[in-house]
Amino acid sequence: MSLLNKFITLFFTLSLFLTAAFVHSETLQPFTNHNQQVAKIKQALFSLLGKQTEVTVEPYNNDLYLVITDEQRFFSSPDGKYLYLGQVIDTQNKLNITEEAYKNQRVTLLAALPREALLSYKAKNQKHIVTIFTDIDCPFCRKLHQHIKEFNQQGITVDYVMIPRGGKGSKAFSKTAAALCAKNPQFAMNSAMYSGKYKGDVSESCNQQLQAQQNIAAQFGFTATPTILLENGEAISGLISPSDLVARLKAVQKG
Repeated sequence: MSLLNKFITLFFTLSLFLTAAFVHSETLQPFTNHNQQVAKIKQALFSLLGKQTEVTVEPYNNDLYLVITDEQRFFSSPDGKYLYLGQVIDTQNKLNITEEAYKNQRVTLLAALPREALLSYKAKNQKHIVTIFTDIDCPFCRKLHQHIKEFNQQGITVDYVMIPRGGKGSKAFSKTAAALCAKNPQFAMNSAMYSGKYKGDVSESCNQQLQAQQNIAAQFGFTATPTILLENGEAISGLISPSDLVARLKAVQKG
């Protein structure tokens, strides 16, 4: 059972882990001994998930500790009694700190992303790079793909991470791998995105390349398509027009 599934099971079986919708700073006392608090939190996690669980615990602010695992990030009270597995909102600053934590994680993952392994539509006058998690069989992905030329004209390079709905051996996986294996993968993906179909020879290296892209998506925790990932770690789900994407990218630059 994956760590995420363990958390889901615990969520329904232990009232200890009910998520708080809002966190008020006055309800918790400032930390006095970080090492002691970290030990308490790890002890609570190990008692439930086993000592083989790999976690990192670090102070986030005066009210919460950030818990980092291979699969997700969440928050803990200083004594480890409560874990906040859902969205945690800073009502004072009107900030979703859960999303901020994930944005930081995504930026780190983006820095290590093997761009050469992705299907890239490069802009000649590149101003931005967006990473789009997509699927040939997803109708909204195919509609989004129709704007690829416009994105490029606006100076936006698009790097695709392909996550077909089926695993290796499925029709979705095979046609995606075939497109990646084509002599001109961009042309092949255009054909596949417009028709929803593509046939071609598939080598084992292409299968491995596609599997690697699915593994990348798993690292980010993305399963929904299309998901557009900006360079600041912000994730946008669903369709977006070129003008709206440009406006969002400009806002990120200013921010």
